[in-house]
Amino acid sequence: MHTKILTVANMLTVLRIILVPLYLWLFSRWTSGSIILALIVFVTAAITDLYDGRLARQRKEITKLGKFMDPLADKILVIGALVQFWLMGLVNVWLVGVIVVRDVWVTIMRIIAIRHGTELKTSRDAKLKTTIQLTVIITTIVLSGARLTAMERFPNYSGQWVALENYRLLFNLLLAVAVVFTLYSWITYFFQGKPVKT
Repeated sequence: MHTKILTVANMLTVLRIILVPLYLWLFSRWTSGSIILALIVFVTAAITDLYDGRLARQRKEITKLGKFMDPLADKILVIGALVQFWLMGLVNVWLVGVIVVRDVWVTIMRIIAIRHGTELKTSRDAKLKTTIQLTVIITTIVLSGARLTAMERFPNYSGQWVALENYRLLFNLLLAVAVVFTLYSWITYFFQGKPVKT
């Protein structure tokens, strides 16, 4: 285990956390332009998730801090976006709630494991779950931007293509898929995610 804290991988993880409030602010402005910028920021944050762990392994700079902060940064990014979607009336609260409760539970279990000198390893199912959640969020951002662009360019149109309820239905269906994988990954922790000695 590497003892250095200020590694490239850890800096990417911290960057992901720093980008969250910027993304939330841009998306909350709710214009087509701000949503495009929000999409760029969110995708940038998601890309750091692909490379921080990979760089840590390639450079042999895996740290205890990085192993804890990496999944935590993912949860901050996902939960922040989903809670904002709910507050803005784009998705149902119970769908967001399932994901929040699961992620809080896993984080608490990870902290307890660390206090006992063990480690709660991230399963492949959990990584797939995160990928699906990020994909659902990115899709929601893109479609929200498309809807607002259409409303701005055709202000007199109020048909089905810009009806909020149609988008809400689609967003909830997409999020329901993510919830299914979230529940599945949660269940696998009871069987595969047992703490191991570090």
